[in-house]
Amino acid sequence: MKKELTDRQKEILNATVKLIGEGGIQALTIKNLSHNIGVTESAIYRHFMSRTEILETLLDTIKKNITNSYAKRAQSDKIAFERLKDIVTYQFDSFSSNPSYAIVILSDGLYQNEPVLRERIFSIMEFVKMIFIQIIDDGKQSGEFRDDISSNQLAFVIMGSVRLMINQWSLSGFNFDLRIQGAELLKTITTLINNN
Repeated sequence: MKKELTDRQKEILNATVKLIGEGGIQALTIKNLSHNIGVTESAIYRHFMSRTEILETLLDTIKKNITNSYAKRAQSDKIAFERLKDIVTYQFDSFSSNPSYAIVILSDGLYQNEPVLRERIFSIMEFVKMIFIQIIDDGKQSGEFRDDISSNQLAFVIMGSVRLMINQWSLSGFNFDLRIQGAELLKTITTLINNN
């Protein structure tokens, strides 16, 4: 992002997440945003030129937060197994605390007709994949993780499993404890990639 967000812009982004979380992308209109915040539609346009710009800014903000949080955990002095566990646990904790973000980030087809937004989602996914690959490579070098499967493929297995669980949780109406089920999934993942 080029500049610091104003308080009003942050308020608009928070309302955006809420609207998408409650009604999907179709609920995100400038009219609904203005009603949610209690301002006129023209007031929204003073801060963002379009709905697409709001979503671009939201995804940029999410990417910045993910980059900082994941990089910090990936670069810690812990062994690879613990770093992997920290990042996966962080994912489940983050979505548990902010369920609407599951819809914003992980809903298939949400941005299908918006190439600029698709690129941003893809960029976030690529960053996360590279973090996992880095940790897996470190784990292979230390002898913690099996080395008979490529790090790229193992990253896909981890990301796909985590994403599927979060999607099921979201589609179920958030009716199970994501942290508990996530911890069980993490045990399975680490059993599969462990160098026995």
